[in-house]
Amino acid sequence: MKQQDVPVLQYPWTYEIGPFSQSFYEEQNNWIDTDYQFMSEATRTKYKKHGLVEAASYMFPAASTKEQIRPIARFMVWLTLFDDYYELCPVDQFADIRDHIMDVMLGEQPKADDIGLVKQVALSRQEFIPYINNDWLIRWTKNFYNYTTYGIMEETSYKLKREFPTLSNLLLIREYSVFMYPYGDPVEPSINYIVPGYISEHPIIKRLKMLMCRIMAIQNDFASIEKELGIDTEILNIILVIKNQYHVSLEEAITEAMHIHDSYVQEFVALQNNLPDFGLEQKNVVRFVHNMALMISGLGAWYHKGNSTRYKTPGEFPKPEYGIITQ
Repeated sequence: MKQQDVPVLQYPWTYEIGPFSQSFYEEQNNWIDTDYQFMSEATRTKYKKHGLVEAASYMFPAASTKEQIRPIARFMVWLTLFDDYYELCPVDQFADIRDHIMDVMLGEQPKADDIGLVKQVALSRQEFIPYINNDWLIRWTKNFYNYTTYGIMEETSYKLKREFPTLSNLLLIREYSVFMYPYGDPVEPSINYIVPGYISEHPIIKRLKMLMCRIMAIQNDFASIEKELGIDTEILNIILVIKNQYHVSLEEAITEAMHIHDSYVQEFVALQNNLPDFGLEQKNVVRFVHNMALMISGLGAWYHKGNSTRYKTPGEFPKPEYGIITQ
């Protein structure tokens, strides 16, 4: 199956692109060449063409200055490269890596012998500071913990054993493993509004975030299906799991995956149109949820209309390098 044969997922709202989509390529390349030297030169060259800094403006179009979008763009690069690098890291080694990064996200200084990956997340934190508060930092760090613990670490055993999960298990794992909870946190600083804790914890807001993560996980699976069909450890894709579990064709699996995606979109819209009364916070909460929706459609547009080679060009997706000595 070729990527161009896969249907494009649709949304009943538009997307927007912020003004800085082409503004960070020079900075991005400097970040990669300076702090990602622990990766091979070939891999670093691929990342420079992945358009991750461009994705920040597709997903967070409300950011109105370069200073406001810079920590988001840096974090987009950081979290994607982190995810790729540690994809097959043994779980017993990964917990310490996770915990150290969480300490840095909460303010601890990187150690002298830390790889540049740790320095980059420290810089994101520093650049976020003018736009966030301590509650947001704690939420951001907790979402990183959940992504690594209930996402990556849950996926690893399936990948190493080359064993498919059930569809129900997959949906729970992918909700976390495609890192959309921590990716979603910058919606708040991008709109200059940090959601109060009691609203962030409201069941409807939490459900909207869950739907956002699951919708975007399916987006990722659709965008990467051609690439993943050629890699034997890449089995945690909703299309492949449905095909395996129900013994159907790829085309039938795609149709069912679209049905699941569209049902999530319908529920998101229904909740968005019927938010609780949050009193004086109502206008800001409506704006926050609207920008969550723009994050979804923006990522979908980036996959198909952005300049990234990540999913479009065969061979441009890097292999996990943790544990491999590179030159």
